[in-house]
Amino acid sequence: MSKELKLHRMLAALMKERKITARELSRQTKVPPSTLSSLMAGGKPQKLDHILAIAEYFGTSMEFLLYGSDKRAPTLEELATEGVFEGWLKVKIERAIPDKRKFKKTGDDDE
Repeated sequence: MSKELKLHRMLAALMKERKITARELSRQTKVPPSTLSSLMAGGKPQKLDHILAIAEYFGTSMEFLLYGSDKRAPTLEELATEGVFEGWLKVKIERAIPDKRKFKKTGDDDE
């Protein structure tokens, strides 16, 4: 089961959002104009270096650029925040550790 390639749509949306032309994107990323035109027309990428350069320019992952989704967890900077409390606060953080003790099976008791 393969994912649908959405590169041309993602590229168009990112370029529109950043108000950048194909010519300027080509200049900034060093991706040849003919390659960029092909990608924008729905062509399949031939070199991962080109996709990486474009993804880095837009500050996104190659997976997001290619497929429109990203499975990675967001960074703290990417999370939306809201100030809900101001003042003194005491916070306790605990780490959950899996219990590695082995339990006896039911019926194995010698009692």
